Amino acid sequence: MLKKIVAAVLIVLASGTWGYLDYLNKQEIKEAAELRAAMEQARAEALARAKAAAEARAAFESAILAELATCKATAEKANEDFLIQHQKPVRRKRGQFTIPKAAMDEAAKTLEDANAACQTNYDTRFKNGS
Repeated sequence: MLKKIVAAVLIVLASGTWGYLDYLNKQEIKEAAELRAAMEQARAEALARAKAAAEARAAFESAILAELATCKATAEKANEDFLIQHQKPVRRKRGQFTIPKAAMDEAAKTLEDANAACQTNYDTRFKNGS
């Protein structure tokens, strides 16, 4: 009879232990699932931030490239206007003009300086990111 009681107590004790370990295992699985969900959310947020940063960088680069093109076009237009102002008519040839060498040299130097200033401005803005 004592053996049966000891066996019953051991069975109850083993089943209680098994139940408690099962409860702990379920808690650990639940915590792992919550941690995995939090990591996936953090990863998605990091990817979204990286994508937004890349889009912002591309928009910035596009904007400063457009400004560079506009600056160079303005310099080219100023060069053409300068050359037009310094045209001199060719004798005995109607509708034909010549531009003095000094004016052409000055226009070339001015255009080169303006393009260099545009490029410097672009490089500075690109480097500073503003």
